[in-house]
Amino acid sequence: MKRILILLLTILIIGCTTETPKEYSLLKYAPQNAAVILQIQDFESFQSELKNNQLLKSFKQPKFKQDFNAFVTYVKYIQPNSKSLLCFNELGKNSFEYTFVTKTHPNLIQLDSLHKATTENIAYEGNEIIKTTLGDHVNYTFLADSIFVNSSSQLLIENCIRSYKKVIIPEPLKKVYATIDESKSATLLATPKHLSPLLKKIFPNADTKFVTTFGEQMALDVSILQDEISFTGIITANDSLSHSLSSLKNTTPREHKIAKVIPRFFDHFTSITFDEYKKFHPETKNSLLDALEEVCSFSFNNGTFTALRFISPSNEAITQLTTNTEHNTVRNVKVYENEDPELFKNHFTPFISDFGNDFYIVLDEYIVFSDRDNLRNLAMLIGLYKDEQTLSSQKSYQEALQNLSDESSLVSFVNTDSFKKTFAESTKKTYQKEILSINVDDYPFAALQFTNEKGSNYAHVHGILKRNTAKPTENTVTQFLNVVLDNPAITNPQFVKNHITKRREIVVQDAQNILYLISTKGKVLWKKQLDGKILGDLSQIDLYKNGRLQLAVTTPQSFYVFDRKGTEVKPYPTKATLAYTQPVAIFDYDNSKNYRFVFTEGNKVVMRDKKGKEVTGFKFSGSENEFINPPQHFRVKTKDYIVLQESNGKLHILSRTGKSRITAKENIQFSDNQVYIHNNLFTTSDRNGNLIQVDSKGQIQKTKLPVEENHDVTMTSKTLVSFFENKLRIKDKTVELDFGSYSKPKIFYIKNKIYVSITDKDAQKVYVYDSNAKLLPGFPAFGTSEIDLENLDKDAKLEFVTKGENKTILVYKLN
Repeated sequence: MKRILILLLTILIIGCTTETPKEYSLLKYAPQNAAVILQIQDFESFQSELKNNQLLKSFKQPKFKQDFNAFVTYVKYIQPNSKSLLCFNELGKNSFEYTFVTKTHPNLIQLDSLHKATTENIAYEGNEIIKTTLGDHVNYTFLADSIFVNSSSQLLIENCIRSYKKVIIPEPLKKVYATIDESKSATLLATPKHLSPLLKKIFPNADTKFVTTFGEQMALDVSILQDEISFTGIITANDSLSHSLSSLKNTTPREHKIAKVIPRFFDHFTSITFDEYKKFHPETKNSLLDALEEVCSFSFNNGTFTALRFISPSNEAITQLTTNTEHNTVRNVKVYENEDPELFKNHFTPFISDFGNDFYIVLDEYIVFSDRDNLRNLAMLIGLYKDEQTLSSQKSYQEALQNLSDESSLVSFVNTDSFKKTFAESTKKTYQKEILSINVDDYPFAALQFTNEKGSNYAHVHGILKRNTAKPTENTVTQFLNVVLDNPAITNPQFVKNHITKRREIVVQDAQNILYLISTKGKVLWKKQLDGKILGDLSQIDLYKNGRLQLAVTTPQSFYVFDRKGTEVKPYPTKATLAYTQPVAIFDYDNSKNYRFVFTEGNKVVMRDKKGKEVTGFKFSGSENEFINPPQHFRVKTKDYIVLQESNGKLHILSRTGKSRITAKENIQFSDNQVYIHNNLFTTSDRNGNLIQVDSKGQIQKTKLPVEENHDVTMTSKTLVSFFENKLRIKDKTVELDFGSYSKPKIFYIKNKIYVSITDKDAQKVYVYDSNAKLLPGFPAFGTSEIDLENLDKDAKLEFVTKGENKTILVYKLN
């Protein structure tokens, strides 16, 4: 919060007020010790810029803007034709008053006929103060030497009368005032020690004390374009007052490269650079930091991390730290336990104080530290770095950098979307809802940069909030989510629908049989302990026919149904008599949501209704042999068929009542593959690599496939996919893959397109092909399991989920 509060405040003030440059005479009338002075070059032009900025236009008269306008209500009736000042001063604890200064002219005040003002003259030390009452608001005006001074405080006007003829402009203010760019619409002048109380007023729930010692005086030229709010200027520091920026005085700025290890879904980061560490902290003697060029604090997933970047991977610090105790290994990267917590303590003040350093990793020339609570996130970071899925690879970040200097002393970035909640919580409760509703999708980053002038007591400042026009690189696959579970995943992650948002979420089970529901923001929504490993995939049902979906889950012992919040739906769970040997099959014959649950225990089959009661009209009770796959339901034209595969090769094709509807003319030496409807025939394969098709009369047709025993087949009504050894065949086209251990191929039919996926579990590569056996651009991608492919959100791009290494779940977007 501290590192970007100045930036946020500036943007907020820009969005609500008015200011501009270079008339020394006006400053003589400005109250002393003002927290902020906004100097406005052209009042009308500046108001127009505010009205035409796309982001500000999206605000629908927010409460904070209404409150501000009510506070300075009289200002909107003032029509300056030259430069003007809008000043804010603290008078009494947490109480602020404004002062407006400009040159007077005949049409300066423009009150409309609907607003009746009453005035009263007050004599003060031989001068006249005009007290104006407008509705519930009172303000005071003083005119002298063609200068109009108006304030919400009589005391500030009285101070002005006493001092304007003998006022001396402070040297720090003169210094920054001389740098003002008069071509800009406004300039913000601020003294950090006086600014801090104003920040506290606006952000009552934030710590603003750090601002006091940041610098001495600053002048920021403001630019407001349709798609951009930015400022440039300088901030001075004073060695004797121990200002934070003074520590960078003797350093030379360097290029910031730390984004190479920061996740793209970060919250914020602050990075400082220097040519030599000893120039930054001359009193600290630590040879391990001789080759250090950059240090950064960043946060993501509610964790904070500290990263150090050295000139190269070959240096004393990395050599020494890689001899410490290894905690574990992730993606061939060692995670070390820190054996000396005091090693870098207080080495990076005042910008980074104490930081969690229980564990660390070494990624080429980078060392990243974390505390014990963020060990999982540290593992996630390794995967993102390995897959080049960090901030530096994002086009939106690369575009943002084009608006900043190549080299700087300090840079701070805020992810506006993830930080919006923190920003809202720092303000008054009455403002929080409207701040949370702001759409910042087109404004992904706010950036603040300080570039120190070596040997001087000032730094150049640049801040920007700009509409992003960069589009993700086409034909790429980018990882945007990496979730670490408590234990390794034992099921393939699967997408399920959130019936409230209409978007997708992730379900997966870990090695302790805990079932997770995870949002596509990476938040674990709930966890449920199950009594065994899930059989097959999970299903979603609508038991109450009201659009609210439940999750149906089978373990060998139980059949569970969970609602949206993870609560068990009665009368479930139900228990197996002995043990379920197949996932419960769920049939919805007429899409009426009158579900039938078909339970398989070895060679026994039982059908139950959605209340858990046995359906007595279903007469098929089982066979002498076990079933090798779950029961299946097919609708062919107007008829329903229930299909079961017996281990002895008998194929049962039943009616809804369990009576035989089609009798296959002979037994089939089933492979492990299920039955499909392909070209209007019941289709599967046998152990010898034959395609087996059964027609409506039970006649069996065999066609030799280009496979042998231990093959996989999957199909849709028109597309047949087979896999044997290293050959993936899609329709009539064959792709030769590297030899390895592969998952079963899967077919996805999305928006009239066929996609075929397969994963090399040894090489940890995910492949996705189109219906013509052409590998999609960006593949293979890293992954260790079967994938689930879906469109998670409102854009047209698909996403897929897979297992990563160890305990991780990965989600990718196809651009």
